[in-house]
Amino acid sequence: MLFKQIILHMVDRFNKERTIAAPFHMIRGKRSGQTIQDVKVYNLTKYFSLFPKLTKQSYDQVIQQMIQIGWITVNEMSVPQITEVGKQKLYEMPSLKLNGWLFRGNERIFLQRLSLVTQTLSHVNAENLSFVPVQKDEKIHSWVRQYLHSFPYKSDEFIRSYYQELKTVFHSDNLSNIHVTILSHRLSGYRVSGVTWQQLSQELKEEQVDLQILLNESLHILLDEISTNNMLVLLSKMSEGIKPTTPLTESAKRTADLHQQGYSFDQIISLRHLKKSTIEDHFVEMAMNDPLFSIQLFFENEDILMLIQEVKNQSTNKLRTLKEVFPNFSYFQLRLLLAGRGELIDIESS
Repeated sequence: MLFKQIILHMVDRFNKERTIAAPFHMIRGKRSGQTIQDVKVYNLTKYFSLFPKLTKQSYDQVIQQMIQIGWITVNEMSVPQITEVGKQKLYEMPSLKLNGWLFRGNERIFLQRLSLVTQTLSHVNAENLSFVPVQKDEKIHSWVRQYLHSFPYKSDEFIRSYYQELKTVFHSDNLSNIHVTILSHRLSGYRVSGVTWQQLSQELKEEQVDLQILLNESLHILLDEISTNNMLVLLSKMSEGIKPTTPLTESAKRTADLHQQGYSFDQIISLRHLKKSTIEDHFVEMAMNDPLFSIQLFFENEDILMLIQEVKNQSTNKLRTLKEVFPNFSYFQLRLLLAGRGELIDIESS
């Protein structure tokens, strides 16, 4: 039910301004300008890239189930609306400590590292180095080899330290019993195999997809814990490179670097050999994420704060509606104004 409640939450936030496809793109972590802007505009950062491999078929099946049980309706324009029954189910939804936008799927890389290191050390401790790696990705194999060889990993002291750090984070007050159960059951070791999602679902009497959401949540909690606890030296090294150093996507970061070097909008289009609309997406992303970036550049002799306030007063994020109210501005400018509402918040709070 948790996955359905997440979709309910997104449908509720979109407030009939997006089609039923919008939650799908956000859950998969689509890097389009529209989805990235929706993440911030509708304050749905926690769900970004929740399931990068979610298929359209699986998603559509869940939507049909939600329609059949009366949680949502979808009109002929494919725009969903939450029902009274759906609102009650949304009210019952537990608070989730997810931050998909911060990690963008990289928490899964951390889990791959964690599982292979744990499996390897378990076999080292048992003096049995002949085993089939639980992870198949050669990049993970290479990373784990480098990681282990940077420590005296065959020593009893190192292995004790590693398991003590695991014990410390697993006993975090922020992790529930079900978090720890899911994490521990998914790890393998000497003569111990990780359980399948089907087995775990049967044992815990929960849907597989909901358990996978809770696993993601537990990883986000773990990574936050590791980043704030200086005593977790081994796990801290394991988490290197997992959290992006910039809130921008890679392509937007390259555009931002050129902008900071003094290149104009048109020069950046030429230098990057990208469509104008793509560079516009990048500037909108910069406006949403960089507190030092000002959208004034695209509004000659206009009072930006007044314009942002006027957009805010419309109580809508739908560009077509805003275009009717502000016909003299381009869609790009309207997107910048939506993104720039953070500037208004900063001014009001100062």
